[in-house]
Amino acid sequence: MKKLFSILAIAALFAGCAGTPQEKAANKLQEMQEEKAELIEKGIVAGFGIGESQDEQVAYDKANLNASVDLGRALENKVQALVRSYSEEVGEEFTQHFEEVKKNIVSTTLRGATMYKTETEANGNKIKVYGIMTLNPKLVYEALEAELKAQQADVARFRASKAYAEANKEFEAYENLKAGK
Repeated sequence: MKKLFSILAIAALFAGCAGTPQEKAANKLQEMQEEKAELIEKGIVAGFGIGESQDEQVAYDKANLNASVDLGRALENKVQALVRSYSEEVGEEFTQHFEEVKKNIVSTTLRGATMYKTETEANGNKIKVYGIMTLNPKLVYEALEAELKAQQADVARFRASKAYAEANKEFEAYENLKAGK
C-alpha cells in the first residue's frame, strides 16, 4: 500500500509540472492565441501582446503596446518588401547571395480599444504579461458618430462661409452699380 501511495505521489508530482519555463510560456502563448482566434471568429476585432520586464507596470505597458500594434495591424497594414537574388559562376566556383528586406508599418487610431484579458507569470526576477485587447463596438460606433457629426458641422460652416462671401460680392456689385461705377 505504501508503495502504491509513493507511486501515485510521484505520478501526481510529474503531472502537476508543465515542464520547463519555455514549455509553460509556449503553452500560455498558444492558449492566449487560441482565445484571440475565438474572439475573432465571433466577429470581435482582437489583438495579442506580450510584455516582459522586472517591473510589473512596465511589463503590462509593453503587453498593452504590443496588443495595440497587433490590433492596429488587423485594421490597417502597409507592407513593403524588397528581394534581391544574385548568382555568379566563375570557373569551378559558384556563388549565390539572397537578400530580403521587409518593412511593416501600422498607423491607425484605435478608438474603444481595451485590454480584455491579461495573465501574468513570474520567472525569476522577470515578470511576463500576456494580454488580449479588443475593440468595444459601442465605443467605436460612438466615436465614429461624433467624428461624422463634427465633419458635418465643418461642412455646414464652410458652406455658410462661402454663402457669406458670395453675398458680400453681390452686395458690393450692387453698391458699385448704384454708385454708377
